[in-house]
Amino acid sequence: MVVVLVLHLLGLQTLSTSLSGSDAPLTEPVAHLRLSALPPPAPVDLKPLPSVTTAKQTQVAKVVAPPLASSGATARLDVADKPEDLPSTSALAPEPLETAAAPAIEKALPAETLPEPVVPPPLETPAAPASPSASNPAPTPALPPWLAQAKFVWPAPVLLNYGLSGTSKGVRYTANASISWKQQDNSYQLRHEIQAFLFGKRSQTSAGQMGATGLLPTRFGDQFRQEQAAHFDRAKGVLIYSANTPSQAIEEGAQDRVSLFVQLAGAMAGTPDLRNAGQQLSFQVVSAKQAEVWTFAVLGNEKIASPLGDLDSLKLHRVTRNEYDQKIDMWLSPAHGYLPARIRITLANGDLIEETLKSAAKP
Repeated sequence: MVVVLVLHLLGLQTLSTSLSGSDAPLTEPVAHLRLSALPPPAPVDLKPLPSVTTAKQTQVAKVVAPPLASSGATARLDVADKPEDLPSTSALAPEPLETAAAPAIEKALPAETLPEPVVPPPLETPAAPASPSASNPAPTPALPPWLAQAKFVWPAPVLLNYGLSGTSKGVRYTANASISWKQQDNSYQLRHEIQAFLFGKRSQTSAGQMGATGLLPTRFGDQFRQEQAAHFDRAKGVLIYSANTPSQAIEEGAQDRVSLFVQLAGAMAGTPDLRNAGQQLSFQVVSAKQAEVWTFAVLGNEKIASPLGDLDSLKLHRVTRNEYDQKIDMWLSPAHGYLPARIRITLANGDLIEETLKSAAKP
């Protein structure tokens, strides 16, 4: 019995030497050691040897389960055939690994100190403008009082020939002038032309449409050696000048230097109340370079002498605003559709132009 005990103690001494005395790395678990050659020991109440399961366990853990911090995998031990012969593996469990997917900001700040996400307030949508309704219609441009009541009766197409006399810087001269009026459907064409010896020819033209408020010019041209023009862009509501002067807004009832003659004729022929003395008619008058409001006052009936004999007429006078305005007097002939039988223009420098009707023909 003593011999068996001695042999058993020698076997344990050999196992302790193999686990603690070799510097070579271990490549297989302790469970692979074979002690089957020894006879089975008799039951002995021995205390466990702590030296067997201390220093070499760490080396076994390092060989069998290297750190896997980059991949996040779980450490694993290959315990071969008899895992029950190994000491407890709780001491070999690796420290908890950080996952690669954790945000960097969570490493710098504890989770409970992270700021709450800021949610911007919803944007306010501007209210759409209220659309005009039957109870609240969109405002319309106001018409001049006289134009709001005017009814237009247009003269028949005609060519009016005038004898012209005038003075320029104290020199008296004579010339011929004409007004040509044509209309078809709702369109019209007008030409006012003057031909003078030594002065040459000057012509002013107007073209456009006819509507409820009278003539609606679309283009006015003024030609003396070269032409300049004003365009009525009614879609945009502006006057555009070829002379590169600034554009202007078109006012309701606007006329040009030629169309004003027929506009007044149609209003007087179609609206008897406008013929009363004291009536005033204001509207925008457009030249090739600018536009300004002119006002004509009805002075009353007057008989005038002409190459056609004495003619009944209705005299109108331009109300000037200052001493530099042109003074214009017109005598409208009811016998010729209230077209002018005489026109007199006095300039600020004293020059005078007067046209007197001498014949009428088809254009």
